[in-house]
Amino acid sequence: MPAPHAESDVRNALTIDVEDWYHDATGRPQPASPEEIASIGPRVAHNLETLLEILATHDTRATLFFLADVARAHPDLVRRAAALGHEIACHGLAHLRVADRTRSAFGHDVAEARAIVEDVLGQPVLGFRAPYFLQTDDLWALDVLAEAGFRYDSSYLPLHYMPAEPLCLGGDGGPVHLPSGLWEFPLPLSRLPTGHVLPTAAGGFALRALPFAVLRHYLGRFNAAVGPTVVYTHPWEIDPDSPKLPGTPRYVRFFNGVGRAGMTKKIPLLLRSFSFAPIAEIFADELDR
Repeated sequence: MPAPHAESDVRNALTIDVEDWYHDATGRPQPASPEEIASIGPRVAHNLETLLEILATHDTRATLFFLADVARAHPDLVRRAAALGHEIACHGLAHLRVADRTRSAFGHDVAEARAIVEDVLGQPVLGFRAPYFLQTDDLWALDVLAEAGFRYDSSYLPLHYMPAEPLCLGGDGGPVHLPSGLWEFPLPLSRLPTGHVLPTAAGGFALRALPFAVLRHYLGRFNAAVGPTVVYTHPWEIDPDSPKLPGTPRYVRFFNGVGRAGMTKKIPLLLRSFSFAPIAEIFADELDR
């Protein structure tokens, strides 16, 4: 039986961006080639199965943002996750930055990706998360998502590594209902004592690299000040042996590699400390409006 959630009475949304080791081409001029992928082979199915087992042990359900390539290659994995009660959402067709796309190309990408994931799942998907998240200059993409029929997005993470005011839709980092009808559920930003505004409560690198007490403190503080928020991870983040593509800069290798060995212990600690559910459940009142 899972341990009681002791840190907060607020439930947050847990999300997993379902992509494989070769989809992150940060610092490279082009995505992985078929030869580069074949040199190692896929690892996403094993890693996601491990995550699903951890979630089941702690009686926790999440939103899984499937890249269409992964959903098409592993349809049984999509259906198994849905059968376990997880929400299935869309992570796009090609793992490319929105900032590098034209409006037309991005619209084609999300429409095709949604069709693929829905065909595998056998039911509509409501949500989207952009590869590499969305910055303030990328907000035009939210209108494209509304046009494609999505009900919500959870991609907005405007990173600022110098002291600055947090640039969050809506001002406080809570849910925002856009004129298009789309809901944005941004990832949380926290102001540090130094004045820096960083995603210390968002999961991802913060969960891997920082002492768990740091994430616990800032997530609890965000819940008290704003309310429910969104925490994320990836299947490759629990895999210490997951490689990086040839030509990936050293700083990317460092940031993406640090802390992976401890994630199968940190994620259970997170699930024991806070209560989580899928986005569509946490923000059901907003989506019903």
